[in-house]
Amino acid sequence: MGKQRKKWPTDTKEQIVLSVLGGQLNVAEAARQHGVNESLIHTWKAQFLEAGRGRLAGDHTDDRHGELERENERLKVLVGEKELALHIAKKARGL
Repeated sequence: MGKQRKKWPTDTKEQIVLSVLGGQLNVAEAARQHGVNESLIHTWKAQFLEAGRGRLAGDHTDDRHGELERENERLKVLVGEKELALHIAKKARGL
């Protein structure tokens, strides 16, 4: 059986990344202090810089998610209104 990976808490990853970014520790020192592989710290640092704390928490949702949901709802209402108008027009013509 393979070795189980350790799941690092978001707060711990954030603390390590901020200590490296803030210059309190270099990556090698942080790795030794926390028992983390240096490459993993580099990965966390890149993720943090790319998307911030949400990414470290495992949130990979697109920033536009809420915007797209609102647009989807608006389009559903518009389609409903058009279907109703078409239904009324057909009734008026006796179809």
